[in-house]
Order: sequence, then C-alpha cells, then structure tokens
Amino acid sequence: MTSQSRVSMQNIVHPTDFSHGSDIAFAHALKLTLCSAGDLEILHVDRGREDGDWSRYPSVRSVLARWDILPDNADKRDVARLGVNISKSACSDTSTATGVLEHINRRDADLVVLATHRRSGVDRWMHGRVAEYVANRCCASTLFVPYGVDGFISLDCGDVSLSRILIPVDVTPDPQVAIDAAVMLADAVAAEPVEVELLHVGDPASMPGLRLPDSDVCRWRWTTVPGDTVETICRTAEQQDSDLVIMTTNGHDGFLDALRGSTSERVLQRLRCPLLSVH
Repeated sequence: MTSQSRVSMQNIVHPTDFSHGSDIAFAHALKLTLCSAGDLEILHVDRGREDGDWSRYPSVRSVLARWDILPDNADKRDVARLGVNISKSACSDTSTATGVLEHINRRDADLVVLATHRRSGVDRWMHGRVAEYVANRCCASTLFVPYGVDGFISLDCGDVSLSRILIPVDVTPDPQVAIDAAVMLADAVAAEPVEVELLHVGDPASMPGLRLPDSDVCRWRWTTVPGDTVETICRTAEQQDSDLVIMTTNGHDGFLDALRGSTSERVLQRLRCPLLSVH
C-alpha cells in the first residue's frame, strides 16, 4: 500500500461542542465532504444524555443555502443529490475524549475535523486536550482548526482561500504521506495554484529524498533553515502567511512528549492557521 492510498477524505467525522469555533471547523468538514463526494458524520458527546438535541447541531441545509449551493427551501433529498451522505449522531460517555475516539474508530473514519483550544504545560495536563488525545490514538488524519482562526474555508460563503501550504520535512517521521495529503487536498478544493513549501530544519545535507507527485495545482518550493524545530516552523508559517500546515506525526514517543506534547502539538499551540496531522 502506498502512502498516497492511506490519505482519504471519503469518510469524515466532525465532533462538535456547538461553539463558534466548532462551526468554523464544521464549514471545513462540509466543504471537504462536498469536494470528495464523501460521507460526513456530525458527532456530539454529552455525558448527561443518550439522545441528541438536534436543534443545536449545525444546519447543513442552511449553510448550503448560504453558500448558494442549495435553495432556501431545500430538503434532505436535495442534499443527497449532491452526492454526499451527511448524518448527525450523539453518544453518552463519562469522557468526551474517549467517547469521540470510540466513535471514530468504530466508524473507521479517514479524517477527523475539529476545533481545538490551545493549552500548554501544567494547564494542558490538568484540563486535558480532547482534540490532541483523539488524534494521537486513532488512525485517521486530523484537521485541527484552532479557536479564533478562520481557516481556509469561509463559514459565510464557502469560498476556499488555500494558496500557501507549509510542510516540515525530515527523515523521521516519513513526510511522504504529508506531501501526498497536500496534493490530494489542493487538487480537491483549490481553484488557483497552491505554493507548497517543503521546510527542512537543520543541516541541508540531511534533507530527506522525497517523491513529488504530479499535480496541476501544487507548485513546490524547498527551504532549509537552521534552528529550533518548533520555533522555526511557527516563524516560517507566520512569515509566509501559510493557510495550512501539514505534518506527519508519530504521536507521543516518550515521557517528555506526553508532558509537553509531540512536535505537531507544540506547533499547534502557536499556529494562526489550521494544522493537518497525518500518521
């Protein structure tokens, strides 16, 4: 199985807490579902009830009408005619994180799209981080949309603003799957050329050999910079005004990573754009 075959947007899960940040993440999940003609499940975990308060869930038809994809009086059959399958579900669990994780694994999701708070240090351990907990324990790729970030899909009109992608690359973890993910995403949603910067932090001689897939959309650029990995990635993303960062992750590799977070988690704490994490 090639790395490209492991990257997919056909089966998407969007856990929601009904906040504005989750609404923005939902817009990304919905647009990706439309572009891939896939399945989307909107999930809420409530420790107090088994059934869902469906009135609080984001309205798919209202959003699609606002995006001028469906008329204002559209019904469920009109949504199905778009070639997608969208459902809403609820579950009860003593822990939001474990409830979401069990649901994602049971569904065998390809991609999880969720909003995330950014905490660090002791605050991170005391309060927990649902998004990162889930991402480190499931096989699906995870698109994090930090609270306070608009992302590259407009909630108001559904327009795509994906023109610059940053991919940190090193020998390990293997960055090839992140490169394949960039091509898949850009080819699916971008109407204009996308500049993909491959950033290697360290000695230029240690730059890994990479296979750059053919793409009508992606334009590749290589950069090698010395310095601290997390600091350099975040600074480059800010300087280049990146719309998305894509990183391959091995999850938590040891005690220090469990305390401070993996490299991708530490980058996420400081980014002002979404992060796509692929295993």
